Amino acid sequence: MTDPNRSIVAPAFELSEDQLAVLTATMDTFVAQLNDKEVQEMIEQLCGHDNSIHTPEDIKEFAKLSNTGMDSLPHIKAFLNRALAADKRQELAMILSLLSKRAGSLVLTGHYKPFQDLSREEREKVVLKWKNSYIPQLRLLYKLFFSTSCHPTYGAKGSELHRGMLYNVSHTESQDKPAPKERYEMLKYEDLVPETKFDAIVVGSGAGGGVTAAELAKAGKSVLVIEKGVYYHEDEMEMVESNAFASMYEYGGFFSTFEGAINVLAGSVFGGGTTVNWSASLKLQHYVREEWAKQGLSHFVSPKFSRDLDRVFERIGASTAGIKHNGPNSLLIKGCQELGYHVADIPQNTGGIDHQCNFCFAGCKDGIKNSTMNAWLRDAKAHGAKFLDRSKVTRVLVEKGHAVGVEVIVNYDKKVTIRADQVIVAAGSLHTPNILARSGLTNKNIGQNLRLHPCSITFGFFDQNIDCFEGSIMTAVSNVAENTDNGGYGAKIEVPCLHPGSYSTVLPWRSAANHKSLMARYRKCAPMLILSRDKNSKGIVRTDNKGNMVVDYALSNHDRNSILVGIIRSLQILCASGARELHTGQFGVDPFIFNKDEESRVDNPRFEEWLKKVRKYGLPQDGAGIFCAHQMGSCRMGISPKISVAKPTGETWETKNLYISDASLFPTASGVNPMVTTEAIALHVADSIIKSSTGSAASKL
Repeated sequence: MTDPNRSIVAPAFELSEDQLAVLTATMDTFVAQLNDKEVQEMIEQLCGHDNSIHTPEDIKEFAKLSNTGMDSLPHIKAFLNRALAADKRQELAMILSLLSKRAGSLVLTGHYKPFQDLSREEREKVVLKWKNSYIPQLRLLYKLFFSTSCHPTYGAKGSELHRGMLYNVSHTESQDKPAPKERYEMLKYEDLVPETKFDAIVVGSGAGGGVTAAELAKAGKSVLVIEKGVYYHEDEMEMVESNAFASMYEYGGFFSTFEGAINVLAGSVFGGGTTVNWSASLKLQHYVREEWAKQGLSHFVSPKFSRDLDRVFERIGASTAGIKHNGPNSLLIKGCQELGYHVADIPQNTGGIDHQCNFCFAGCKDGIKNSTMNAWLRDAKAHGAKFLDRSKVTRVLVEKGHAVGVEVIVNYDKKVTIRADQVIVAAGSLHTPNILARSGLTNKNIGQNLRLHPCSITFGFFDQNIDCFEGSIMTAVSNVAENTDNGGYGAKIEVPCLHPGSYSTVLPWRSAANHKSLMARYRKCAPMLILSRDKNSKGIVRTDNKGNMVVDYALSNHDRNSILVGIIRSLQILCASGARELHTGQFGVDPFIFNKDEESRVDNPRFEEWLKKVRKYGLPQDGAGIFCAHQMGSCRMGISPKISVAKPTGETWETKNLYISDASLFPTASGVNPMVTTEAIALHVADSIIKSSTGSAASKL
């Protein structure tokens, strides 16, 4: 099976009969057929009051569905193949084997009989014991089984569970949809042999690669853009959660750091993260620019960088015009206004066009979002650039200290060598370091200093429908918690888009019945995203012995506190906007529920006492419940090879004519969604390349 996001060939995940029995039992623990008592309790909770949206028949049907009954195993096995590296699959197989035997089950569960022979009630107690264990490995085992059982089951196209959630959404075509875009023509293996040469090869087509390719092509250079992901024309994009993750993201969606504590989401498709991001277009804030300048990178406080930020905004059509806030974004605004907190609209890269497609994370089927595919790469194409998708660069060719081309596996099949005068690696913070390492570079900073913007989610349940899956994605932001340490570090509060699969795995799980009840209340839930600016967490990108990309990440106490302060503020915002029930992602904190005769108020004494419990519980050392969608800094720029990988121009310290042009150059975390900053830096790197090519002195920061 070919897989662009791992090694070139990924073996299928096969299980023995005993291993399969354990996996099936875990699936039916998390998504279970409820008993008659649990069904009746759900009916009493969800039906028969003024704001009920379910009938008793709806609930009965939903409650009786289970993973086994729905034949979810094929979806789950496919998920495991995508989401787990080969060595992690081997570890899982070993755990399944242990659980299938009496001795192994005794050690891991406390029961002297195989896991698959335990009753559902016994299995629930076991997984809850894992969830709250002081042993990190058991907590991680819980996370693995939980996400494996729920995400592919609820996220599958046409899942029977969607009916019970009253989820029936599809792509809403914009009335202002532009004319269909012309297709990009992708080169083939035959076009590249015998040996082909370009002026410049750009590895990666995302925010950095797209801008760099456009600028170099406009300067008259022959440019080849190589992307390991797949090119999809707008007509080919599927507005389906499970399909989008499988085809457009690293490892088919969220994947875990090596320790399993934090889940990472990263685009892997033509256009990179700009194709699947949520349109948020925020400029680098002044205090971050000043922080970078103090590291010797004075360019970031220069008029030129300000002009580049403005130029990016102009080219991608970043604007607050045309924004229509959906349910949860409106509640973020309302809650902040009630409390006097900062709140603002987030510019969208949609040219001011009303764009309520519901599915920006799956690509822009209307062609409205100005990703690099719809903007910068169009410019590159108009000036003669060539494109190659589904192709993995194994290494940069280096001769006498100069980059002279790349070695690439075309269409995941045949290896070729392509020559170039300059090579620009813009493969993103997860892959640029490993390409440099495979190319023989030895700078000790390669792959170090990774920044992730660790995130958490809180939830408010309301009497009215909120429908967090509909409308424009992420249109409002609050900075009330952005400076918790008085040094420019803290957290933004934004709104995530959660379709059923994602919603099922970020919700806290306390039992199969409790989780199903929360899933049935899907339309009444407003989620809030706490996006922290990590300061001193330890992040590293590397490859394992099979060549797979691996992320190591240890969340620091400082950054845990930033998230915790954001959690508290988000709960206050949800409360002030009228939430009747509030949840955090903390495993050990029960939800807060207002009594029927109580108004939703932040000064409610019971609510204030509950917030104290949230603060006291904090975040576990392993970062449980934390995830991220931004990766930065793993090949940072600086003024010395002792502390950085690249010069202020983007050229690597070790190799001439080898440049970096992506978010891996960031000296620290940006603190805002990084697309605009990456594109502005790419303009600077491209200027440096053009000046060096014409013989003039490279621009200096």
